[in-house]
Amino acid sequence: MTFTTHSTTSKDGTKIGYRQIGNGQGLIICHGGGRISQNYESLAIALSDSFKVYIPDRRGRGLSEAEGENYDIHKATEDLIAVIQTTSADFIFGHSAGAMIALETMLTHPVKRLAVYELPISINHSFPLTWLTGFQIAIQKGKRKKAMAISLKGLNIVEGIGKMPVWVINLLLNVLSLFERKKDKGTRMVDLIPTLTADIKMIAELDSTIEQYQQINIPVSLMAGSKSPKYFHHGLQILNKNLKQSDIIIFDNLDHNSPEGKNIQIVEQLKKYFASSFPKAAANVLD
Repeated sequence: MTFTTHSTTSKDGTKIGYRQIGNGQGLIICHGGGRISQNYESLAIALSDSFKVYIPDRRGRGLSEAEGENYDIHKATEDLIAVIQTTSADFIFGHSAGAMIALETMLTHPVKRLAVYELPISINHSFPLTWLTGFQIAIQKGKRKKAMAISLKGLNIVEGIGKMPVWVINLLLNVLSLFERKKDKGTRMVDLIPTLTADIKMIAELDSTIEQYQQINIPVSLMAGSKSPKYFHHGLQILNKNLKQSDIIIFDNLDHNSPEGKNIQIVEQLKKYFASSFPKAAANVLD
C-alpha cells in the first residue's frame, strides 16, 4: 500500500496538499511544529489497516503553498476545515501545534472525535516563550541552526537539553545534519525551523483563552508521554476541566516526539478510542 497525494483549497485560495493511505473511516493527522507530513508516514501506515488516513502539510511546508502574510490561527483552522470538507473525515489526531489547531477548529467545524498529543496550552504564560526573541533574531540573520538550538533549549523537549549551552546544542545539530544531507530540500529540520515562528505566535495569541473550549461537544482524548516536560501535563489537566467529554492518557516512557513513528502504544490507543465511546474519566497511565 502506498501514499497518494492530493490537494484542496483553503478559504483564501491557498493550496493545501495532503498524503492519503488506507481504507475505512477518515482520520486526519495534524503534524506538529517544525514538521512535515512525511514525519508521520510510519504512524499513518500503522493506522491504515483501520482508517483512511490523511496527512495535510500545513502552509509553508511540503505539498502546500507558502504561509503568505498574516498567517495565524484563523487561517490555520480554515486550512484544516478545507481538508475536513474535502475528505469528509470523521476523526482527527493532532500532535503539538497541530493539536492546538485541531482543537481550535472544533469550535466551528467539529468532527466526530478528536485525539490530541501534547498540545501547547498556555495559562497565564505557563508555556515557555522567553526564548522567542533570540530565536527570531537568529532567523532574521539566517542562522537557522542557532535558531533551532535556541528553541530546543527553551522548550526543553528533549530530556536534559535545557541544561546545555546553546553552542553545544548547535554542535550536536551540525552532527545531526550530516544524516539529513540526502533528504529533499524543504524536508530537513533546518529547512522547516522558520515555520516555527508562526506556531509560537499562535500559542501566545491563545494564552488564557481555555474557557472557550467549554463549547466543544465532541469527545476529546488528551494524550501525553511521561518523559515530556511537565508544562504539557499541566496544560492537559486544565484543559480536561474545561471540556465536556474528555479523558487523559499518559503513556509510560514516551516523550514529545513519540507520535513521529510507528509507536504501537499510540496506534493501539487511537484505534481503541476511535472505535468506542467513553465517559469523562481520571487520568490513566499506559505501559
